[in-house]
Amino acid sequence: MTWWTVFKLESRILRRDRSVHLVLGLFALFSLFASASGGRLAGELASALERSEDDVAERYDEHGAELKKLDGSQQPLRSIDPRNTVWMGQEGAARVAVLPPAPLAPIAAGQRDIRPQAVRVTSNVDLIHERETETPMIGPTRMAGGAFDAAFFFVVLFPLVVIGLSYELLSGERERGTLAMLLSQPVSQLGLIVGKALSRFLLLCGVTFVCALLGLLVSGASLSSSVAFLHLALYLGVLFSWGAFWFALAVWVNSRGGASAKNALTLVGFWLVFVVVLPGISEVVVDTLYPPPSHVELLHEAREAAQAVEEKLNALEGRHDIDPKKGATAQAIVEVQEALLERSEPVLAEVREQNLIRNAFLNRLRFVSPAILAQVSLEDIAGAGNLRHDHFDEEADAYHDAFRAFFVERVKAGTSFTLRDFEQIPVFEYREVPVGRLVQRVGVNIVVLLTLAALLVAAARTGLSRIGRLTR
Repeated sequence: MTWWTVFKLESRILRRDRSVHLVLGLFALFSLFASASGGRLAGELASALERSEDDVAERYDEHGAELKKLDGSQQPLRSIDPRNTVWMGQEGAARVAVLPPAPLAPIAAGQRDIRPQAVRVTSNVDLIHERETETPMIGPTRMAGGAFDAAFFFVVLFPLVVIGLSYELLSGERERGTLAMLLSQPVSQLGLIVGKALSRFLLLCGVTFVCALLGLLVSGASLSSSVAFLHLALYLGVLFSWGAFWFALAVWVNSRGGASAKNALTLVGFWLVFVVVLPGISEVVVDTLYPPPSHVELLHEAREAAQAVEEKLNALEGRHDIDPKKGATAQAIVEVQEALLERSEPVLAEVREQNLIRNAFLNRLRFVSPAILAQVSLEDIAGAGNLRHDHFDEEADAYHDAFRAFFVERVKAGTSFTLRDFEQIPVFEYREVPVGRLVQRVGVNIVVLLTLAALLVAAARTGLSRIGRLTR
């Protein structure tokens, strides 16, 4: 009897085991519920972003229609007037740069709670972006525990299902008195435990595959995208490698020769360390060594660095005997704003450097725990990780520079804003993160998880050889 015979025999037993059916049924139920919950959160955010873009489009239609009426008109220029270049740059033609949802956005809320999904872009000096996030709308429980989505379910609860299916792979046979009989056949303890673990692993993979696909359909994921199937392949790869790690860990724990109760407690202990303790400690370490810069302190330091220039700007805009959005006064305001940006740029550059160092440290820290690897991978696949948000920040900053340059050029020219100028206002077009970067980042995490699984199985072989064929 080889491990393959054990595998087939165990598969038949599992198909008839009602307790296994119950565990897998609950697994499927909670998996679909988590997917639906993640889909609701992603749908609410997508709707909010769509409303923001619709508001901008409606405002642009109004200004475009008004400029057509005023084209060639001799009506005097007003402060709030689509022909007023300064007002259009600061208010009238303000745009919203939006990070569009990724194809598999519902699987993880990720960084969407704390990173911007949209940035209001104007011609003003951008000391602090006017960013739109849903953080203020979130209750304390959500902020503390995270969203209940597919990523949370698979990273936090999925290992418990594996533990329930694998804690007594070898010890259960010994406690039922069947181990000696099985080992009297031409099969090693390693072959026995690998055959039993593999049958349960493949059964869970099959259920996971079905639940993952149904979950994406239930959550409203965009599977029609050109890259959706690549993201889906990465998604399944992460889930299967994460499951393989836990089954390999169960094989290693069983190879120590302990009782089923001890094995279960040991595996739950590993779950607490990998899923709860290490990620929590990692967050504390990051915040201690590289605390995120405070936006309030950033604004204060930038204003201190440019205090004299800002006082001059406030004096110009606060006068009632002039219109600060016309003629030479408008040009003077632009010049003062540029001086303000020049003075505050060193502070902003220092903050950007701090963020780069922090993110690089976070990227290395993901190898501290397999759970962090799985969580980061799912967030990146969902387009809710630091990889995509950092890219969006770069794109939004570049767009703000182009938007501001467009209006500053016309303010300095001293001409009224025309319909032709209006039609040439730069439009934000988000360029997606190169697929190769995503594949490389997630692929490395998958390889690490599979390598850990292989090392655990190799270590289990040594433990099984020490136990002997007729185990205690």
